[in-house]
Parts: sequence; structure tokens; C-alpha cells
Amino acid sequence: MQYRCPKCQSPKIIPVSQGTNTPRPVVPKSLVILVPAIFILLLFVVISIAMWIFGDGAGQTLQILTVVAFVVCVIAGFFFWRDLPDFKISMQSFMQSQKHWKCRDCDHEWQL
Repeated sequence: MQYRCPKCQSPKIIPVSQGTNTPRPVVPKSLVILVPAIFILLLFVVISIAMWIFGDGAGQTLQILTVVAFVVCVIAGFFFWRDLPDFKISMQSFMQSQKHWKCRDCDHEWQL
């Protein structure tokens, strides 16, 4: 199946809800932890850089929190890498089970 809009050929398509009985992709818990951990790590790094530029440097507590956030990201990334094949199969079966699609660019709706 080609995941493009038949009208404008845009790859920006989304499945339209078909009700409550549709299968959903199984999102691994490691991904649920990894995404917020990356944002928290990014926040700590930005705060550390700002404190180095505008202050006397990042404090010891912030440095420890940054290292802990980095370790959590590494561990969650490893577990997500282990779960990736199952997640890929789950996502592919979800995409193939969808029959109603909508383009985000031209709002064209179609069925397979």
C-alpha cells in the first residue's frame, strides 16, 4: 500500500476513526518513558547552558539531575530498541487495517 494522498500525492495522511472496535498499535512502555525523558534531558541541558552563560555555572544538583536524565534516556532507548521489532509489526498491522484515510494538506478523504 502506498501511504500518499491520491489527489495531491502528499505523504501527510492520517487514518480516520472507524469506531471503537478498531485495532490500535501497541505502544511499548519504553517509548512512553523515552519521549518525556528526552524532553527533560533537553530542558536540563538548556538550563545548564544558560547558567554557564549568565551565571557562575550549573550547580552540582543540576549536573547530577542531568546525568540521571541521560542515564534514564540511555536505558529507555535500549529497551525501546529491544521492543522496536514488535512495535514495527504492530504499527504495520494497524496501518494495513485502516480503510478510511484523510489528507492533512488538502482534506481529501478516501477509502481503500
